[in-house]
Amino acid sequence: MGGNFLGIAIEILVAVLLAVTIGYCVLVNRKLVQLRSDQSELKTIVRDLHSATGQAEHAIAGLRQGASIAEESLGRQVESVRGLDAQLSESISKGEALLSKLAAMPPARHSRGPSAANARNQGPEIRQSSIGLGLLNAQRRKETDNAGTGSSQDEVAA
Repeated sequence: MGGNFLGIAIEILVAVLLAVTIGYCVLVNRKLVQLRSDQSELKTIVRDLHSATGQAEHAIAGLRQGASIAEESLGRQVESVRGLDAQLSESISKGEALLSKLAAMPPARHSRGPSAANARNQGPEIRQSSIGLGLLNAQRRKETDNAGTGSSQDEVAA
């Protein structure tokens, strides 16, 4: 009987171990199924990530191109502004020089402005500047208007 009991005990032990192995295989199978489904989700995520990376690369290339164009445009505008600044500085210095010359001129006594002969005799520096020419032309027009108005008043009085 001792041999029989030992054989049954071994078979029971093998059956228990077999049941544990089957249970463990069921758990492993579930984990493998879950891992496969996670793998397909992971593949989808990797595909989406790859697509997003490609779009980001295209967007970065577009931004670089836009920045390059903006930099060129800004450079041209800066150069243009520098040129305008130089012209403005030159015009301001000419205006200041003209103002100092006009301030140095003696004031007219009883006439409303210098006569045409006086205007012609003024320095060539004033006549050469566009502002000086404008002032001289305005004075000549004023003298012409005053002369025309004076003669018509004489005719009305007579």
